[in-house]
Amino acid sequence: MNNRVYELLFIADPNLGDTEVDALTEQVQGFVEKDGGRVEKVEKWGKKRLAYEVQRHREGHYVLIVAESTGPLVKEVERRLKVTDGVIRYLTVRVDEALRKAERRKARRTLSEEKRRSRTSAGASPRPEGVQS
Repeated sequence: MNNRVYELLFIADPNLGDTEVDALTEQVQGFVEKDGGRVEKVEKWGKKRLAYEVQRHREGHYVLIVAESTGPLVKEVERRLKVTDGVIRYLTVRVDEALRKAERRKARRTLSEEKRRSRTSAGASPRPEGVQS
């Protein structure tokens, strides 16, 4: 099966200390790596205010994990997050398709810029006096 890139953002209970949040992050990384996924990046955003109250909490520790894995593995990780103490909310987003589209757009833009540069450098002959464009 084809591996895809996912962003997994979870919000940990604000009453947890930094060491407990680190342990929880390691646990979630273990969920991903246990069944053959690969963690590419982990970002701890710290304690932030929530947009609305979640499970009677107004704040939470935000942690972003970028991982490469398969669809069934992501489903299993989400199932485990649902029952993990300390996680009050999570969200998983597939980002590989968006990255691929952005790369194609960038390649097209670069190609059109190169064409435009080659046209302007090739057609950069001096104009005779009195001729306006």
